[in-house]
Amino acid sequence: MIKPYDGLSRILDEKRLVPIMNNTKWNELIAAMLSLPQIEPHVRIKYLHEDVAPKHYAPIWWEQLEHTGLANIEWLEIKAMKETSTGLLAPTLQADYTDLFQEVLDKYGIPHEVEGEIFRIMGYQQLQ
Repeated sequence: MIKPYDGLSRILDEKRLVPIMNNTKWNELIAAMLSLPQIEPHVRIKYLHEDVAPKHYAPIWWEQLEHTGLANIEWLEIKAMKETSTGLLAPTLQADYTDLFQEVLDKYGIPHEVEGEIFRIMGYQQLQ
């Protein structure tokens, strides 16, 4: 496992952030998502050392997430809708995992926000 980013304390002080997730909660999320092999959600992850949030969502390998250093995750977004193209002339198929994601996050008490089809899991929160 990669150690938390070396300047973690400095970044947290500069951005005035406090943790709201811990390794236990991240590992519960990872285990829950791995227990749902039928879905392959697309995610975006914003790491503390990044100045700009990523623009695109991509598939994730949950078992590899811990290697990035869970303490380095500022937030993680999961798209609840999965679109699958079935061909050039055929309509795109959509699968909605909103209820499933909500159930998992509620079961483990994982703090999150929902906006439309996006679930945002905050690793840190800014001090007021």
